[in-house]
Amino acid sequence: MGYLIVFDMDGTLIDSEQTIIRCFKESAGKLGHKIDDASRYIGILKLTQILERNGVPEEEIPEIMRMYVDCYLRTFEEDTRTIGNSPEVLRKLQEKNELGILTLKNLNLTLEILKRFFPGINFRYIVCGDRPIENKIEGLRIIMKESGRDGKQVFYVGDRPSDVKSSELAGVNPIWVSFGLGRIDDFDFRGEFITAHSFDDILRIFS
Repeated sequence: MGYLIVFDMDGTLIDSEQTIIRCFKESAGKLGHKIDDASRYIGILKLTQILERNGVPEEEIPEIMRMYVDCYLRTFEEDTRTIGNSPEVLRKLQEKNELGILTLKNLNLTLEILKRFFPGINFRYIVCGDRPIENKIEGLRIIMKESGRDGKQVFYVGDRPSDVKSSELAGVNPIWVSFGLGRIDDFDFRGEFITAHSFDDILRIFS
């Protein structure tokens, strides 16, 4: 059945930066920690890894993450939005292809977002940061193993240069979306990838 098209979430399917930063700073702040560099690492590192980089004691991280998840689940509809016509394009893509999700979010948050913003979309493979995986390379390899697909039949759609790099290292086809959190100037390596400037571009790629 066509290809397996795997999507990143933050910056690719949804505009969630404000929600993540708001809840993350609020939750860390309750234990006296100031986090100023979350934006540059969204979709690249797990939030727990960002806390570690900011010197947050290991024993405090579970409580911060508990408060973060609670904040996100209660308030994400305030300032998280789908990007472009992504729901419409996904409905068309699933007619002839299989769809998947690979994100560093935890599974609970991911399922709530999909239920709210992407009803009727069948994401057959969902791999999240609490699988556990250390990075997206591991996540893509899990998806390939579970699907039985060769890397040539798998595409990963993401907005960060690290998504492109992870795709290459995992042996799948990268599609970089220019409308997300990553910028072309962020690429510090040479690689072959398809660029999509909109979800209509993604639809054309698979037409």
